[in-house]
Amino acid sequence: MTDSKHSHPHCAVQNCKMSVFNKIPGTSFHPFPTTNEMRNKWLNILKSRCSSIDWARSRICSRHFENRYFDIVDSRRKLRDNALPSLFPASASSTQRVVRSLKPVESTPPRTKIDRLLNRMTQTQLLDDVKSTMRLIKVPDNFSDYVNDDLHCNPDTPVEAQLWLLIKKQDHLITRLMQLVLQNKKHVEVLQKNMEESRNEKKEMEQSLENYKYIAKCLQEKHATLEEQIEILTAVESR
Repeated sequence: MTDSKHSHPHCAVQNCKMSVFNKIPGTSFHPFPTTNEMRNKWLNILKSRCSSIDWARSRICSRHFENRYFDIVDSRRKLRDNALPSLFPASASSTQRVVRSLKPVESTPPRTKIDRLLNRMTQTQLLDDVKSTMRLIKVPDNFSDYVNDDLHCNPDTPVEAQLWLLIKKQDHLITRLMQLVLQNKKHVEVLQKNMEESRNEKKEMEQSLENYKYIAKCLQEKHATLEEQIEILTAVESR
């Protein structure tokens, strides 16, 4: 399928502004297929994307076809006979309609009384409560005998020992997380300090630059004054 000179000078796809007057280099316009089968496929695809279609005269620009449907013939791109238009970027108006139709996602409310109570507590309060509770819980007798080298309980481990191991793992994990938080906090403080020092250095450099400009201006003025004095002295001596 090749371009036709006797055609509409614009792309028939709705909201596509491409025409022969403003087309991008490399853009081509293609007529509808001559075979009934392919022409009907085009019509089915484009019937909801074109305000009106005159398949005998309407043209579709190359921006609506994938690159795999083009062949290079005599240094020109030629659309294959089995090509189907499939690229239709969303218009600004349709995008706005989609955005307006989206509703803000509401947070899921706590499902149980315990969840509601936990949500009221701060992270510090939760940590303090967990630590104080752990101090009150008694370590099971012979606890180490129930735990293997992979930190898993043996099959005959009592429930109390299994729960204690789980609590110990969680406590260790919380301790690691708190250490990471403290490290990150220190890193942030160092970065903020470096940024502040950089800003101060920049201000000092800008101030120094202004001072140098002022000194240079003064030197230029003095140089001009000296040149005038030299000219006057030269004129006096020549007399």
